Amino acid sequence: MQVKQLLTRTAGALGVTAGLLFVGSPLMAQVKIGDNPNTISPNSILELESATKGLLSPRVQLQATDQAAPLTAPIIAGTRVYNTNTTTTGDFTVSPGEYYWDGSSWVRLVTAVSTGLEVYREGAPTVGGGCGADPEGTIWNDITEDGATEGQQWICREGVWAVYNAPNSSTPFLLGTTGTIDAGGRKGGTISRLGHIVSRRSDNGGSTTILAGGAIQMLRTLALAPVQGPYIDFGRNSVNPRLFRIGLRNDLNAGLGALAFNTTINGQTDPRMVIGLNGQVGINTVNPLRTFHVNGKVLVANNNNDGANYRTGTAGQDGILIDWAEATDEANISIQTDGENLSLTKRLAPSGVETFVAFRAAGATLGRIIYNAGDIAFSQTSDRRLKENIKETHYSIQDLMKLDVVDYNYINNPSKTRTVGFIAQDLFKIFPEAVAIGGEDVKANPWTVNYTKLTPLLVKAIQDQQKEIQDQQKEIAALKAQLSEMNTLKAEVASIKAMLGNAAQQNSEATISK
Repeated sequence: MQVKQLLTRTAGALGVTAGLLFVGSPLMAQVKIGDNPNTISPNSILELESATKGLLSPRVQLQATDQAAPLTAPIIAGTRVYNTNTTTTGDFTVSPGEYYWDGSSWVRLVTAVSTGLEVYREGAPTVGGGCGADPEGTIWNDITEDGATEGQQWICREGVWAVYNAPNSSTPFLLGTTGTIDAGGRKGGTISRLGHIVSRRSDNGGSTTILAGGAIQMLRTLALAPVQGPYIDFGRNSVNPRLFRIGLRNDLNAGLGALAFNTTINGQTDPRMVIGLNGQVGINTVNPLRTFHVNGKVLVANNNNDGANYRTGTAGQDGILIDWAEATDEANISIQTDGENLSLTKRLAPSGVETFVAFRAAGATLGRIIYNAGDIAFSQTSDRRLKENIKETHYSIQDLMKLDVVDYNYINNPSKTRTVGFIAQDLFKIFPEAVAIGGEDVKANPWTVNYTKLTPLLVKAIQDQQKEIQDQQKEIAALKAQLSEMNTLKAEVASIKAMLGNAAQQNSEATISK
């Protein structure tokens, strides 16, 4: 019975072999096993077809990915097996699954990993250790900069971490900064590239290029972004990822565009500073019209000085503060120093009348500090064409005589130097045009006297006095004329008296003689 079965099986095997030889004839190039053996794909050398059965690979127990065992070396590259063992030898771990020999080591045939199962962490997991909360198939990437395992990867298999050998591939990126090892499938850690890196839109409306050698070029066309051109955002956290932004604003500087630096602090979105194409710089302004335009304060001082008390002269440090206060619409330049506060110079020697300082308001010149024939003096505008309602002043020498001229010294003068002048409050009662009324704080806003305003009063007093002298001289001349006439009359009276006396004497003598 056993012999009969053996003969039967042998005959069957020979029949199958004959069938295979028949199917493979006449070229002996193709073989098909399974359903529909007479139909075979023209592109296959061996075809397996079954709706209920599968292909069973040789089952072995690998020891490590870098060891051929239990197969015997040398192994032809491409040999495939199914590993049933889970073990770690050194840094190399194997777990159940299909592997192929790439010529030097076993490479696992990894099935597709779901998106989101790749993690990037500092350091490396313990090979062979548990995966914890990480699901099966998670790939661990070490992103520790300059670390011993930077860029290496591990995969969670059967609940433990195993060394992940990604399929070999040639990429334009190199691992690390030395540029000698292909980055391959390593996605964690530092990578480098020889050549440019370009990221662009499909419509070519914008691109970012990292140039080899240390440069970045960014493009954003006007059609894509007529206002906000290419930009870089900086942030401290995900809540405000664009806390600071540097970018091209196409709408600024009269449409010429400008490099803008802006922040989003306290809802502020306008640029804090802009640099125009022609070199203009604007701070807190979006339309710089001059070389340097600042909307706010400008301080020239050392790092420890805020210039807060320059205007009062009590800061205790030297510097210059150019201050514009929006609330009061007030501009001020404060210079504090122990030396010369202000130097006004001209490159060439002045010839004729030269203006060093001009005072203007509402487009009109109010006065100047000028050089004129060797003299420096304040010149106030007094053009007749700028005046109206002109009439003779009501002030006279009597008003001048009412002014109290006093000697005094200032309280804050340590040497108590005596000087001569007026008391503003007293002068205001007689000649208010020369006095500027102060406020309650005598240090911040004292009463002041414009001594140049007294000049017209002095001139008027001299004129009044001269007129009075001239009138007196006329009166004296008239008196002298009257006196001369009286003297003449006296002489005439004396002469008449003499004549009358002589006549009377003669008459008396005549009577006596008779």
